[in-house]
Amino acid sequence: MQTINNTEVNDSMDHFPTLVELPVVLHSLNLNGANGCNREKQERCQIHAKNDYEAIQCWLNEYRHKATTYRTYQKEAERLLLWAIYQSKKPLSGLDRDDFEAYLSFLDSPEPRNVWCTRSHGGGRKRGEPGWRPFVSGLSFSAKQVAISCIDSLLNYLVDARYLAFNPLSLMRKRNLSRFSRPRSILLQERMLELEEWYAMLDTLEELPEKEYSHKKEKERLRFLINILYFLGLRNAELTTHTWSSFRKIDNDWWFYVIGKGDKEGIIPVCDDMLRAIIHYRTFLKKSPFPNQNETEPLITSLVNNEPITPRQINKILKKLAHETAKKFEGNAEKITKLKKFSAHWLRHLSASMQDRAGIKFKHIRANHRHESDETTRRYVHAIDKERHHDMQKLKLKMT
Repeated sequence: MQTINNTEVNDSMDHFPTLVELPVVLHSLNLNGANGCNREKQERCQIHAKNDYEAIQCWLNEYRHKATTYRTYQKEAERLLLWAIYQSKKPLSGLDRDDFEAYLSFLDSPEPRNVWCTRSHGGGRKRGEPGWRPFVSGLSFSAKQVAISCIDSLLNYLVDARYLAFNPLSLMRKRNLSRFSRPRSILLQERMLELEEWYAMLDTLEELPEKEYSHKKEKERLRFLINILYFLGLRNAELTTHTWSSFRKIDNDWWFYVIGKGDKEGIIPVCDDMLRAIIHYRTFLKKSPFPNQNETEPLITSLVNNEPITPRQINKILKKLAHETAKKFEGNAEKITKLKKFSAHWLRHLSASMQDRAGIKFKHIRANHRHESDETTRRYVHAIDKERHHDMQKLKLKMT
């Protein structure tokens, strides 16, 4: 096994430093960034950080109360730091514009693959265990967008804190930066289920076995999971951080009270079909039919206890259903590939699109999904496109 104080990346490398080991490794390699060429003068620094690792920890600490965001930011910062050590051989605060361009290209296909990528899609390796790798494979377009956003957030924070002199990413023209991710409209189309695919998924759900109680329990949880994500259009992380008390009855109408992205509060109307799904699932769980404001149990729990499950576990559950659904499209490589990319967030896209198809007003779709702008909502609704296409039929080569 290669020792961690050797920065040469080769096929024999079997151990990346753990988070605890990183400060020692960075110091021993003289790569801790104490004297990085992009450092602002230490006396101007507004955070208690004398090196890159401490600066990253200050940034992460800003998100300590947002578990999902913290984990995502930590993962991307760690990947970048490891790349800087082993590939670029520079401290984070010594990376320039060209280094970041090289890193974004590296994310497409981390090489050497057997060094940077896990050998068997995780293989049970946990952080710190021999054989753990920072990547499973090259990042998808959407995953790369997340990585770019996280890195940009880190660099902007460090510039604002007077730890770094400038943000090298800002030197990359938007046109050049866009090479590393697809246009949002194209990404959205790729993540939008067609009716045939959606109905096939619902059929697959109903066909799941339920003779054994354990199977029935798993199926009922999945059915409720599909219903709540579809009817309420929740983000995956929102679902895992709310309890039954989020459902409230006001003037005979049921609402779901949510604290979402950016800690913004919102309320989502609960339609009759969603209410029936609530009653059905709660009855199965041997609870009272309707939730009350004193219930602090998570909405989606582990099958073995009442502990909440993570967004990653929810994605895993839904991906399993999508993979089963893909079997219904044997011979259709395009649909199979698409369904194998499915994630929980696709149901949020589908929710907005289907609300539009159902004739729900645009302003209500925007409010239901708590979009910051009309432009965001327009990505999901297509009724106006139908109208625009119909109007175009009036145009003729020879107008009378």
